[in-house]
Amino acid sequence: MTIDHICLRVPEDKFQECLEFYLAALKPRGYTLRHQFGEFVAGIGSPTEDLKDYKRADFWLVGSKTTSTDKIHIAFSCDDRSTVDAFHAAGIEAGAKDDGAPGLREFYHSNYYGAFLLDPVGNNIEAVYHGSA
Repeated sequence: MTIDHICLRVPEDKFQECLEFYLAALKPRGYTLRHQFGEFVAGIGSPTEDLKDYKRADFWLVGSKTTSTDKIHIAFSCDDRSTVDAFHAAGIEAGAKDDGAPGLREFYHSNYYGAFLLDPVGNNIEAVYHGSA
């Protein structure tokens, strides 16, 4: 597995300032705004050859109303759905809390198959496969 994407939480009142900063700082790497969900969720990424029909974003900013923004979201790419399933099962067995059973998340894209766990301190850890069944 490799890292697929990471999510950084920032205070809502600093969201736009942070978004502008990251867009400027990452522009030399080819990063642009790829997704915007509502006012406080933005996905930033660079074009990829492997998912031409999907605006891939590997760095996400999420606005948080709470003052505590220390929890993160990190996703690991998997080579197939069975690896996503195995990640979820192994994590539950190791004591993680379920935060989303393995399955399709078609609101991201038609082949997005992921599973979500909360680690012992509440970080959201995901395994994701972007290919077809």
